Amino acid sequence: MNIRCLIIDDEPLAISVIKKYIEEVDDFICVGSCGNPLEALKYLEEHTVDLIFLDINMPKLTGMEFLQSLKERPLVVITTAYREYAAESYDYDVLDYLVKPIEFPRFFRTVQKAHDRLKFPTANGSSESSAKNDHLFLKVDKKMVKVFFDEILYVESLKDYVMVRTQNEDLIVHHNLHSFTELLPPEGFMRIHRSYTASLDKIKAIDGNQVEIGGKYLPIGRNYQSEVKTRILKG
Repeated sequence: MNIRCLIIDDEPLAISVIKKYIEEVDDFICVGSCGNPLEALKYLEEHTVDLIFLDINMPKLTGMEFLQSLKERPLVVITTAYREYAAESYDYDVLDYLVKPIEFPRFFRTVQKAHDRLKFPTANGSSESSAKNDHLFLKVDKKMVKVFFDEILYVESLKDYVMVRTQNEDLIVHHNLHSFTELLPPEGFMRIHRSYTASLDKIKAIDGNQVEIGGKYLPIGRNYQSEVKTRILKG
């Protein structure tokens, strides 16, 4: 059984990219695309979908206003060029939040999560498979090292590499910070500075424009301050 996807976005190029990505994943099909939320509401009156890829800034209705109007809500993935709506989006129980331009590895991780949620539901609405998605393997030197998400304190940019600071060790990985952050669960991690991504659960304190984590103070970038403080204090 295929997972039916609907794309809601006012940018034809963005629709084209997501359509192409969907076509490359088994068990997922794009059943339609809409240029604005009003068009999507009409579509949903006559069709059933399993997963919606939803832009936020659109004419007539915003993505958030569209979510508020839905009586029955399929799984929703936010696709936007703006990071500042991430905290608000999780109030609507969205599956994931993808920041444009969306890279395929990050997209693939999202649809895997959707696949697990839809194909293997449990009594609490999650899945056995997704429950086990609690780690990733990192290539360190010549070996693959298993790292659990709940062990990571923060990730620091080192130009073409990142340092992953865990509770037990520091791991140097060939990645840039943006692409590595896309591999982490968005509900548990966020970019706080151009050089740092932090685990929200591991932050012990906010001190002005810094956060205390793992015995170290990390700066909060000016462009990230509002969202960082909102998500930390709400948590």
